[in-house]
Amino acid sequence: MRKIYVYAALWCAMVLVSAPAVVQASSPKELGKFGYWAAYQMFEGPDPVCYMTITAKPPAPKGKKSKRGDVVLMLSHRPKEGATDVISYAAGTKFKPSSDVQFKVGKQEYSLFTQGDTAWARDSATDKAVAAALGKAPSLSVYGKASSGEAIADTVALKGFGDAYYAIGKACGLSVEKPKAEKKAASKPKTTEKKP
Repeated sequence: MRKIYVYAALWCAMVLVSAPAVVQASSPKELGKFGYWAAYQMFEGPDPVCYMTITAKPPAPKGKKSKRGDVVLMLSHRPKEGATDVISYAAGTKFKPSSDVQFKVGKQEYSLFTQGDTAWARDSATDKAVAAALGKAPSLSVYGKASSGEAIADTVALKGFGDAYYAIGKACGLSVEKPKAEKKAASKPKTTEKKP
């Protein structure tokens, strides 16, 4: 739970550094847990920032402990800035510099750029496409390369996405539809190793 707050604080700090004026940010308030997701709202001055996260253990070779930290998938809304459905994926290790990461959701594939240990969409159209795809799929597969040269191949179960997405949309005053009931998924939020 503490790692979620750390990632959220880092994300907010990064945005605040690029802002023209420093705005006082409130502590995150949990909106609820939805399947594997946790949803939060905070304020920067009077402006709401809403986000949802899922944290999972990275895969490790059988009988060994992973050298990577937790992976964190996040979707955030900053309506005051016109930024909604912003997707990020922290891999728990640094990506190879100037490398791309592939998101595979159902039959769709999306290319994200990397900076440090995090992958981001290049534009808002890709963010929105990924968010829409995540709402229809039971899992997300992520393929990339660590700075060590090791391949990253994660699969993250997405149970609870629709309810968490609805909660953060409502909290940020966005027009969102109530989700339909989800199909049953695996019982634990974990990543599994898959070959690309």
